[in-house]
Amino acid sequence: MTALRQVIDSSVLKNILDLPTDFLNKKVEIIMFPVEEKKKPRLTMAQIDEWTKTPEIQSLIGALKTTDLPPDINMSDIRNERLAEKYKL
Repeated sequence: MTALRQVIDSSVLKNILDLPTDFLNKKVEIIMFPVEEKKKPRLTMAQIDEWTKTPEIQSLIGALKTTDLPPDINMSDIRNERLAEKYKL
C-alpha cells in the first residue's frame, strides 16, 4: 500500500477541514492512504424481475414452497402487496 506523508502549514487546510483551534497557525502532519470503496449494486425491481427468470432461479421453483399467488405474478407485484400489507397502503 502506498502512503503519502507531508508536513504543511495548517492554513492550507482551513477551507478544506474544520480544524481544532489548537491546529490553527501551526505546522501539521498529513498522512494519506488510498481508500477503495466497494459499491454494492442497487438493483431496480425490473432487474430483479429479470433475474428471477434466469434458468438458475427457475430451477429452484420446485424446491420452494408454493403459495396461492398466480403463476404470472412478478416480484414487483409481491413487493407492492407486502408493502401494502405492512403499511396498510
